[in-house]
Amino acid sequence: MSSGVEISPARTGGEFRPDEGYFTSPGEAFGPRSVTLSIGPLVIGISGLSARLAEALDSRYRPFVVREAGVPDVRIALRRAGVDRFLEFRGGPAGETYRLESRLEGPRLTLWSYEFAGYLEAFARRAELALTADEGPLFDRGLENFLRVVTASFVLERGGFLLHASGIVRRGKAYVFFGPSGSGKTTVTHLSPDDVVLSDDLTLVIRNAGRYEAAGIPFGMAHHRVPETRASFPVASFNRLVQSTEVRREPLPGARALAELAGSLPFVMQETKQSARAVEVVARAIEQVSVWRLHFRKDGGFWNVVEERVG
Repeated sequence: MSSGVEISPARTGGEFRPDEGYFTSPGEAFGPRSVTLSIGPLVIGISGLSARLAEALDSRYRPFVVREAGVPDVRIALRRAGVDRFLEFRGGPAGETYRLESRLEGPRLTLWSYEFAGYLEAFARRAELALTADEGPLFDRGLENFLRVVTASFVLERGGFLLHASGIVRRGKAYVFFGPSGSGKTTVTHLSPDDVVLSDDLTLVIRNAGRYEAAGIPFGMAHHRVPETRASFPVASFNRLVQSTEVRREPLPGARALAELAGSLPFVMQETKQSARAVEVVARAIEQVSVWRLHFRKDGGFWNVVEERVG
């Protein structure tokens, strides 16, 4: 792999941790092309792509790709990393499932994982991303993981949040189902074959004209498919999933609802400033949208409970 980056910082245990000078060194872009994505209220410009990469992203992220979008909320410049990895995967029975490290210095948040390192500066509306692979699974995974972090960070400034949740649209309303891995987020989408699925893993909650709406994102996790629409829909309820032998729900009180939702926010709870903002944004959302603990079986009967009117 050719690169204009000179690697000077020392490796530790086979890992390469980008220091303050890493992104000040000139880096080689993959090409001159760019792609612009519209995700909820955010417009993200991605530059430094080869023609092949631009065509692949254009196809993969449709219908989120836009041609005329004005000035992006954030511009991400891609470059070759010049190293074969940043972090090493520590697998095994007692090992990690995923590791993301970060460093906050003034307005710059620097992040790195196995196949990427990048920074973002919200005030300057810019970011840079170094990827270890020219294309293929490592390139895709590194780009998508960074895009998730960018989306989660920038949507906070718009009064919204990215939630570890599935989103399903039924009769024009969005129902958001959240909880840890294994709680049933993908299951409820499979049990709703005639409804619009925004996501089975990561759902964007945005504030629009004084109300909260849910939207899908084009990059998800293992089972996620790109939604057929980039539209947003009014949120009817947040539902904390609990697999059970019975179907019922009970309201979650304010403090408990706040804790449960905040515990399902990816990427933004590690840094003090972001986490404080995230808790504030979630607290405002639950003033308008009800939060429930939903006990459900693996059949579609849970919809009778979820759509039940209260009062």
